[in-house]
Amino acid sequence: MSPQPPIPVSGPRPLAARRTEYRPGLLILTFAGEIDALTVPILERELRDTPPGTTLVDLTQIAFVGLAGARALAAAAARAGAEGRHFGLVASSRTLARLFRITGLAAGVPMFASLSDALRELLAAGLQDAAG
Repeated sequence: MSPQPPIPVSGPRPLAARRTEYRPGLLILTFAGEIDALTVPILERELRDTPPGTTLVDLTQIAFVGLAGARALAAAAARAGAEGRHFGLVASSRTLARLFRITGLAAGVPMFASLSDALRELLAAGLQDAAG
């Protein structure tokens, strides 16, 4: 009997992160993949190293956020508030919006349905200038 080729198993998608300084004082962190217990250290590392001003976390390319990811986002939002920085989330998925409502994150963090909505509101409000 000849060996069978391995059956492809779809494992967790790795988490990719991209940092974009849109303007001085306005950092956009874009994540793609899944945020779970295995990938949350990547999320936490990126969220820890944020400059003064406004941090906007774009989750529109995220397929899944586990409880560990929601906790990390809540902790980052709390840290930003304590340090006098602004923090916002972009999440177009109804599932993510529901998770953030259930965990209470949506109550204390500005949430936007698209990156263009977030930028329009933040730039109109001048939030990035308020902290820097």
